[in-house]
Amino acid sequence: MDYFKPKECMGMSMIPKKNRLRDVFEMPKEQTMKMFHDRMVSIPVPALSDLKRELIASIGEERSKGVFIRYGWHTDVSEGEKVRNFEWQDETELVEAGPKFHVMHGHVEKVVIDDIQFDDEGHTDFIKALWYRSYEVEKYKQKNVVTDKPVCHTLCGYASGYLSTALQRTILVKETKCEAMGHDHCEIVCMPLEKWGGEDRDEHKYYQSSSMIEELDAVTAKLKEERDYLNKAHDVHKQLIEELLSKQELQKIIDLLYDTTGLPTFIENDKHRIMAQSAEVEIDFDLSSFDTETTSFCKISEDTAMLRTPILFENKIKGYCSFIYRGSMQPNDLEFMVIDQASLTASIVLLNENIKIQTSQNIRRGFLNDILDNRLDKEELYKVASYLEFEPESDYLMLTFERAIDEDELSYEVELNEKFLRFINFFLQERRINGFASQKSGQIITVIDHSSLKAVYPDQRAFIEKILKDCSSRLNNHTFFVGVSSVSDTINELPNLYRETLTALNVKSDEKHILYYNDLGVESILFQISDNQILDRFVENQLGELLQDDKSQELISTLKDYIENGMNINATAKAISMSISGLRYRLTKVSDLLGVELDDTKSLFSVYMALNVLKAKGRHDL
Repeated sequence: MDYFKPKECMGMSMIPKKNRLRDVFEMPKEQTMKMFHDRMVSIPVPALSDLKRELIASIGEERSKGVFIRYGWHTDVSEGEKVRNFEWQDETELVEAGPKFHVMHGHVEKVVIDDIQFDDEGHTDFIKALWYRSYEVEKYKQKNVVTDKPVCHTLCGYASGYLSTALQRTILVKETKCEAMGHDHCEIVCMPLEKWGGEDRDEHKYYQSSSMIEELDAVTAKLKEERDYLNKAHDVHKQLIEELLSKQELQKIIDLLYDTTGLPTFIENDKHRIMAQSAEVEIDFDLSSFDTETTSFCKISEDTAMLRTPILFENKIKGYCSFIYRGSMQPNDLEFMVIDQASLTASIVLLNENIKIQTSQNIRRGFLNDILDNRLDKEELYKVASYLEFEPESDYLMLTFERAIDEDELSYEVELNEKFLRFINFFLQERRINGFASQKSGQIITVIDHSSLKAVYPDQRAFIEKILKDCSSRLNNHTFFVGVSSVSDTINELPNLYRETLTALNVKSDEKHILYYNDLGVESILFQISDNQILDRFVENQLGELLQDDKSQELISTLKDYIENGMNINATAKAISMSISGLRYRLTKVSDLLGVELDDTKSLFSVYMALNVLKAKGRHDL
């Protein structure tokens, strides 16, 4: 049973809601205790100490700790439930009531709340409290015994039970100092379960009840099962190990299981995509509906069932191994043993493949950085590329991703970029697109073999839109920009492609998130200037007076049409459906504002370049 869950506060209507919690502790102790407990039993502290000593001798220190923590939990849950039925101002008042109960019960002589913090929604997020003269350390102090671990297990259970119920939030309490260890006082830290990490979070296991008899029965049954079927399973186990040490292929495991059991067999990954299968496997149902953390026999339909076990590594479920049963067939004990062994073997295979993938990605990552930093000569570059299964003379495309970063995100920018990098690699691998990615200057640079991309996505722009959309949705809705290079015909052109992507990113805006270098035209030469201030000054020098005067952009649009129609007044008037006299009036005004003659080809070329820079930057609707 899982005690480590706050209970709903129900069935407490006998306590008037109108009573204020702060008034309860002004009453005589007997009256207060009667309000919270119909009947209480006194237990001498020496008796509890002796009980703990005997339990430790009988069932061990760890199990005894769990017993006393759960005992404490149950003791204070009822008080946590009842205090919520009084009037209270805020969670601070609820928290402060807990120590008063501890003192009233005689658990401690004094409690000091040293620190209390709240999250953004005003809920209690952190508590540090000091206990003085805990009854659980009394026996140790009398005998001058110094322990190496805290001993106030019941009090931790009390505090956790009360806080979790009163605050309606799972609060884990951990003793960080203890008088029994030689400290001047005991100290506890109380935080929501999800805020604890590592070994500290494992403390909640003591709140799970367990039966030694049940565990012993299960172990005995398992031993009998293994004894009865060990000889039959030994051959399968031996063959699985042989396959593991040789080919290390999932299909070999599937073939062996099918030959041994005669059952349709398949292995899927954690996304429920089948990675290997035997003959006669027909999946016409949703595999995600049958997720399980243990080996389970699942009924799928009237005439179909499945024996299913998870494949685990890195403490996570990475897939499933399953047998399919038809008609009234039921799995026998041998098949349970075989599928468990197969799951273990498959987990080792997948772990090995994962290590190979990570190693390969790290090598490719370093390779890309070496190329971009010009640390490889052509001969060495071609040699490493061939080793990594990239054809040096193939066509390549480069994408450079940037993420809009808030100042608040700077502290975990590296972590997010690493997560982003793993996602890009997974995205390419899942679609069998040959490519590799690396991180440089806070950007994610991705190189793609263009021929492998076209085999999956004939429409290159659709692919880029897809990957950008997936990045935004899977990575906490961050805003991404991507610069897209042209396509080179050799891998040693990657430094040039990188410069192209950076040039394209110079024109990013809130409206433009995908920037193609090939869309820039001749003005791409200007965008290779890394200093945006220089570009802005260029635009200002060419168009400054016109930009200030033409708020409606009517004159700017007319000027652009005039230049694009070969500076021919008749052709321009016809193209924009305007009278020649009206067009001449506008052009004269433009000429006066710019201070240039509109038949001066050299001057108008610079003006036209400035107009295209504005268009590329998305600052004007041209």
